[in-house]
Amino acid sequence: MQVTAQRVEALRGYMAQHKLDAIIIPHEDEYLGEYIPEHNERLHWLTGFTGSAGAAVVTATSAAIFVDGRYTVQVAKQVPNDIFEYRHLIEEPYLDWITSTLPSGSKVGFDPRMHSALWLRNAQSTLAQHVHLVVMEHNPIDELWTDRPAPVVSEMRLMSQDLVGEDSHSKRQRIAQVLNQNHAESAVLTALDSICWLLNIRGLDVSRLPVVLSHAIIHKDASVEFFLDPARLADGFSVHVGPDVRVHHPDQLPTKLQELDSKRVMLDPATSNAWMMLTLQNANAHILQSADPCALPKAAKNATEIAGMKACHIRDGAAMVKFLCWLDQQVAKQTPLDEAIIADTLYAFRKEDETLADLSFDTISAAGSNAAMCHYNHLNQPEPGKLTNNTLYLVDSGGQYIDGTTDITRTIAIGEINQEMKQQFTLVLKGHIALDQARFPKGTCGHHLDVLARQYLWAKGYDFDHGTGHGVGHFLNVHEGPQRISKATNPVALQPGMILSNEPGYYRADAFGIRIENLELVVDVPTAGDSHMLGFESLTRCPIDTRAIDTSLLTSGEIEWLNHYHQLVWDDVNPLVEGEVKTWLYHATQPLTFNT
Repeated sequence: MQVTAQRVEALRGYMAQHKLDAIIIPHEDEYLGEYIPEHNERLHWLTGFTGSAGAAVVTATSAAIFVDGRYTVQVAKQVPNDIFEYRHLIEEPYLDWITSTLPSGSKVGFDPRMHSALWLRNAQSTLAQHVHLVVMEHNPIDELWTDRPAPVVSEMRLMSQDLVGEDSHSKRQRIAQVLNQNHAESAVLTALDSICWLLNIRGLDVSRLPVVLSHAIIHKDASVEFFLDPARLADGFSVHVGPDVRVHHPDQLPTKLQELDSKRVMLDPATSNAWMMLTLQNANAHILQSADPCALPKAAKNATEIAGMKACHIRDGAAMVKFLCWLDQQVAKQTPLDEAIIADTLYAFRKEDETLADLSFDTISAAGSNAAMCHYNHLNQPEPGKLTNNTLYLVDSGGQYIDGTTDITRTIAIGEINQEMKQQFTLVLKGHIALDQARFPKGTCGHHLDVLARQYLWAKGYDFDHGTGHGVGHFLNVHEGPQRISKATNPVALQPGMILSNEPGYYRADAFGIRIENLELVVDVPTAGDSHMLGFESLTRCPIDTRAIDTSLLTSGEIEWLNHYHQLVWDDVNPLVEGEVKTWLYHATQPLTFNT
């Protein structure tokens, strides 16, 4: 708490020196990704908050931190409430808080590299009649952060065609067609996964994210300006990417943007930072605000990528089965366990696979009431929680394999759980099954399907405060756009080859948390009708804990779904395990019977 107070006061000193009445510090860095490298964790440095989304606003006399529903419990444990007010990022946006807190004419500083171009447009509209937005040339946190970690410089990995299914030159020609269709001469690419997808490269500059920190500009002739220190190029890079990829040091980015003077340039206002837009405007470029042209092609996986995703999910399922067998054995022996030991053991099982490059995110290992925090991380607590009997244990985890990315959540009954826990678990399971079984016509968007996963919870007066499904990349971002399933409107229609999570949940503060998550592939579904229908094919291969189910709440069709799913798990994972693990898997996948 004392450290946080000192840092806030140091920031206020900076504000006074630069005649600012407030400063906005978002979680994002200049790449605007969900996961950011340690040396760019500015919000964490200032507040102590470790979540993956949020923002803080500091004025001369007050301060507030804004987080979404995933972090309302976590923020109260990490950020001192005598320094920061807690606000809901969605229900009370910080721009509204600024207008209600600061007097008219106040000067609010912001770093345009840390905000999207879309944010700047909205902020100018929201604040125009009340306060003055002041562009800061330098980020104040960078000046105050004296022990800032050095950036991670990882080795570049060249992805062969047998892993990704299409060479870079072919991808660039496809994207160039999009530019020509939009009468654009160039497109600025800032999303790290788009750049790595386009050039068929990977890295590990960011923990849990297989990317290299870079920028790119693609032109209508399919040539690319790639901004990365040339010393970092892997051997054979030029041959790998094909002709017309020109590599520049990142320091050359402003100059190359200025060379787009009077050109028609596509820029995604949601993924590009405001500095990019301002620089292009100053260069008199004609900005075409349009979605990242790589986003949709990247999201719709090709046959090679799909095969890789299926293969890595089976191997990942084997690791999960070994882990769950081990966990049951330890519980039976009454071995003292905490969240850290459990998470480390799961990681060890995953590391047995030589194709594992990293985890896909920090494992959420949550015992008992800690599972009520959706994105709980035991590493951010004074000490990890202990596993206790007659409770639920939630583990949300995944791996980055060279042929795909996994993300799975299982909620495990530890001992004899009570009837309320079983009821809530079963309501979540019913929603999961309903979404998995959905059939929908071409043109359907994720928000059209969201209610399927919530309907049984809603019927009993319950809900969960997070999206139902996010896109997942191919050895890329575990959270990938533009597709998603949530209450919020998303105009992107689901297409064959897209991969999304199916993860309804329920969270009782200070009591327990439940989530069941599989990854789903969007596929064509043959029907007797004349409409082109789509559906989901589950990729995840791991048992769902039947000990937590109240079977009286399931229909015969739902039990049939569960039995069919467990048969798939047995068929695919059984050949990869042996001995006591095979025995455990056999019992975990035994069919349930329907009791009328």
